[in-house]
Amino acid sequence: MPPPPKRSVLLALTSSHHGFLKGAARYAMEHHWHLVADMIYSAKIPLGWRGDGIISFIGGRDDLADFILSSGLPAVEISMVRNDIQLPRVEGDNDQIGRLAAEHFLERGFRHFAWAPFMEDVVNTERYRGFANRLAQNNLTCELLPTADSRHDNPALRDWSVKRRQLIEALVGRPNPLAVFAYNDCVAADVIDACDDAGLLVPEAVAVLGVDNDTLLCECVRVPLSSVCHDLEGLAYEAAALLDRMMSGEAPPQEVIRVQPKGLVTRRSTDIVAVDNLQLARALRYIRDHYANPLLGVEAVVTATEISRRQLEKAFRRELNRSLNEEIVRVRMEKVKDLLTTTEMKVVDVAAATGFSRSSHLFRTFRKLFGISPTSYRNSQLAKFGPRPQDFSK
Repeated sequence: MPPPPKRSVLLALTSSHHGFLKGAARYAMEHHWHLVADMIYSAKIPLGWRGDGIISFIGGRDDLADFILSSGLPAVEISMVRNDIQLPRVEGDNDQIGRLAAEHFLERGFRHFAWAPFMEDVVNTERYRGFANRLAQNNLTCELLPTADSRHDNPALRDWSVKRRQLIEALVGRPNPLAVFAYNDCVAADVIDACDDAGLLVPEAVAVLGVDNDTLLCECVRVPLSSVCHDLEGLAYEAAALLDRMMSGEAPPQEVIRVQPKGLVTRRSTDIVAVDNLQLARALRYIRDHYANPLLGVEAVVTATEISRRQLEKAFRRELNRSLNEEIVRVRMEKVKDLLTTTEMKVVDVAAATGFSRSSHLFRTFRKLFGISPTSYRNSQLAKFGPRPQDFSK
């Protein structure tokens, strides 16, 4: 069998995430491509370059768009940010990203929501739409916070201090507890910083959720940031695979290829249940702080509050529509699923880390709730999404 043809591919990434580089590099390594990555370091267009294809994230670079279109080479754009440029493209499922964010907050009982945009583009519209539409199914609405984009027609709104003051005023004026879903992790980190300036506690007064799960960024924020796992590496890998087919003569698809998010990693910025009842809030915090203790039970939670078991059970039913014991099980199962998908821990160790005195008890509970075993769940998630980044902040 003859060796595969040598491919020289330009990685024309401007304002991009390192996940893109990892995904494109993984495909290039598997298929013996020469990957030209100079632009990641220099941001300069390699005028006169001749190769076989281009993977791009054009962003605001009209000169880069002109270069790609005039090259006559097969090219795939990663993102819908510049959907005004006619190129085959691969993008995340932004509607699903928004839905995941809404469901995360709804599970925690929030009733007040806000969207923190970055700029007015298709990605912003799709994520906001997915978020707002899912909330609307529960007869809930979403307020808009000021945009974080510095590229504004009004020079005053390009000033960081002006934007920060506007964001603080918007946050202070909203009812608490407030759930904020942000365009990406950078915007979310900015919201947390603004909350700090405004004296608003995160997550007690304002819970904040980002997108991309950039582990380095999420864990260096003052309050570690929860984030939707936008599969940027998988997105770039799919873009490379599409480009490979196009370089072999296949016609590009008419529709955008959508890559599903890989789930959501919960860190402290949303690790709370939103309730007005102080004793219920204490009970919920006690459960989240002690879920790994096999002795945690209903009586232990009641003891941690100042009301009777009957009153506490009524509060759980009234505000969360589940019993106190169901909440203990729900929190433990949430942690179990997280460990199954973000670590290589044996199931028996997962059981011990989440408050199950015997692994057999975990197996029975997991199968009763989800219809499959913990091992089958882990395998299905790996087959569907691949390994998720481990969260070292817990």
